[in-house]
Amino acid sequence: MGFSTHRFVGTVDPNLICGICSSVIEDVVLTPCGHTFCFCCLETWMSKPRVNSCPECRSTMSLKDAKPVLCLRNLVNGFDVMCDNSDRGCKVVVKLERLKAHLEVCGYTLEKCAGCLEMVSRSELANHQVTCEGIAASMKNENYDSFMRKSMEAISLENKATSLEFSGLLAKISSLEFQLKSLKRDLQISESKNRVLEREYRRCKDELQQKRNEILDVQYAEFDPDYDYGYTPQTVAKLSLLIARFLLKKPSYVDSNKIFAAVKRSYEQYARCGTQYEHDVHMLVATAFASNWFGESQRINFHCWLQSIARYRQYAHSDRDSCEHRIYQ
Repeated sequence: MGFSTHRFVGTVDPNLICGICSSVIEDVVLTPCGHTFCFCCLETWMSKPRVNSCPECRSTMSLKDAKPVLCLRNLVNGFDVMCDNSDRGCKVVVKLERLKAHLEVCGYTLEKCAGCLEMVSRSELANHQVTCEGIAASMKNENYDSFMRKSMEAISLENKATSLEFSGLLAKISSLEFQLKSLKRDLQISESKNRVLEREYRRCKDELQQKRNEILDVQYAEFDPDYDYGYTPQTVAKLSLLIARFLLKKPSYVDSNKIFAAVKRSYEQYARCGTQYEHDVHMLVATAFASNWFGESQRINFHCWLQSIARYRQYAHSDRDSCEHRIYQ
């Protein structure tokens, strides 16, 4: 039979209820078909004549096919339960695995009086025996004082033994609690070390990814480490392609101030050269303005240069139209 659910402190998971006795499973065993029962309940079920099936799904099985589930047994033994003597006033709540040891020293456990055979609480048994009429009658022809002295000595020895046993149990509990605290502290230290290692791992991973990206960036972009852009007209388009390739994320190996100087150099030398490189300069300045490589003051310069290029083109276009008009006249 399992443990009655009303003995447990709190709600018990329905999955831990035995399908035979409807109580919390005791000495849980697992059938081949995946159902769990109390070993005693399953043994009683399988002992019936012509019964060779699971109580839940009626799958064919035998008692020897049922296997103990130690993890569930430990789980149930770790639940908090009230003392069996709670209805007589005991307020102690213990782990299920410690209940038997507690009942051996619980003062509310019933003991039978040797004189009157009345069931009396262990803590009240000594006082009861002193005034018990049955004991007094049985000892009528004997030395009452001697009997009482021996009785009190026996009671004292019993109480002393019980006290020593109880003290031993308390010492064991204290030792286990100390070990548990030590394990918890070691676990916290291990978790802290793991967090440090995880942070170090993520940092190394990010650095490795950054290096990988830089290598890929260098591989896919023809970067001039001497920043010779703008000294020849052919480098204007090359610089524009470099900025466009990494428009929103400047590579770490690129100096934005040197790039700005190269854009300025390209603008000053080829923005009004009257050749096809004017378009390359316009594209370079517009690309630099659209990127996030530069500071606010540098972006203001780009904006002014774009306006200057637009005015120059408008002036050059109107001047060209005026010349063509005079030629046609």
